[in-house]
Amino acid sequence: MRVLIGVTGSIAIYKSCELVRLFKRRGHEVRVVMSEEATRFISPLTFEGLTGTPVLHRGSESWSSGVDHISYSRWAQLYIISPATVTTLNRARAGIGDTLPLQVYLATQAPTLFAPAANTHMILHPTAQQSLEELEVVAPTSGELACGEIGIGKMADPEEIYWAGLRLVRRRKFWEGKRVTITGGGSREPIDDVRFIGNYSSGKMGEALALAYYTAGAEVTLISSQPHPTLPRGIRLIPVERGEEYRREILESRPDYLVMAAAIVDFKPEYTPGKLKKEEIGEELVLKLKRNIDVLTSLKGTPFKKIGFKAEMDLKRGKKAAIKALKEKGLDGICLNYLSQYNFGSDRNRVTFITPNWEVEIPEGTKLQVAEQIVELSELL
Repeated sequence: MRVLIGVTGSIAIYKSCELVRLFKRRGHEVRVVMSEEATRFISPLTFEGLTGTPVLHRGSESWSSGVDHISYSRWAQLYIISPATVTTLNRARAGIGDTLPLQVYLATQAPTLFAPAANTHMILHPTAQQSLEELEVVAPTSGELACGEIGIGKMADPEEIYWAGLRLVRRRKFWEGKRVTITGGGSREPIDDVRFIGNYSSGKMGEALALAYYTAGAEVTLISSQPHPTLPRGIRLIPVERGEEYRREILESRPDYLVMAAAIVDFKPEYTPGKLKKEEIGEELVLKLKRNIDVLTSLKGTPFKKIGFKAEMDLKRGKKAAIKALKEKGLDGICLNYLSQYNFGSDRNRVTFITPNWEVEIPEGTKLQVAEQIVELSELL
């Protein structure tokens, strides 16, 4: 994707360097346009070094070589003004194009996202608030500002802006207003208050699915036993541990679609309050295990669409087991993934998406690429 970053005069400009790097690192083409105020904070050479392309600013503007606001506005498939000052926000809403980033905004047909950064009182001014309501914005956060005040006005983190930009471009009408609940990680069934039985599930597939449905435009809840520190704020994260907690939170999220990527432990131990002392146990610890809840089976008959995951080592036996689970648990679809090739914690995957009427092989790719294919296929259920 071709991404144009518009930079205006704010101390938060240093975050835009990281934003450029994020898009470049993830395979996107990036160009930058700067206001003259922005060049007082950082040299255009910095962005030229990061992008490998000419930066459009007053000193470099050239209609003969295509370094101009019309050429750049036509080139862009996504335009992000980051940081966006309050002056920029208000002028954009009013249709005033007195800086190069604003001239590009008025000329481009690309979806445009603003990432504001300003003093708290400026952000909270009624005029600025009206601009925030009318423009497509990734909201600023609260904290200590460069001016020393504490309050709203910090520009969102580059990771947040990145995913908001992708959502702006990739969202589809099908997912508008639909609630999608994803489960990830693996359950942790306690032995006592400091020990548990679990598995090696990393939560990476759950996170990839949450991001894929989020960028498609859904309202996403991720229920997981793993931490996910870089998730966009637009994804609701619910931390859980036990299988019963997964089930409870799924029902409370009231989804239209459930994608059950979590690995729930099959057997759980009898729980002992406190901490078992090794001096009292001796040389051997014998645990009495009992069958744990099968979350998907317990949800059979619920009105929402359900997609399960089946992790198998043996491909032939695994497919039979996946088809059996699809029927017995009343699922609309199931993803058979192959642990013999991609173990827990891998960044890549390959799955077979199976429904009662058809199946599709999703080729090997990153977990996010696989998740994006799952999103498209789930529209057909």
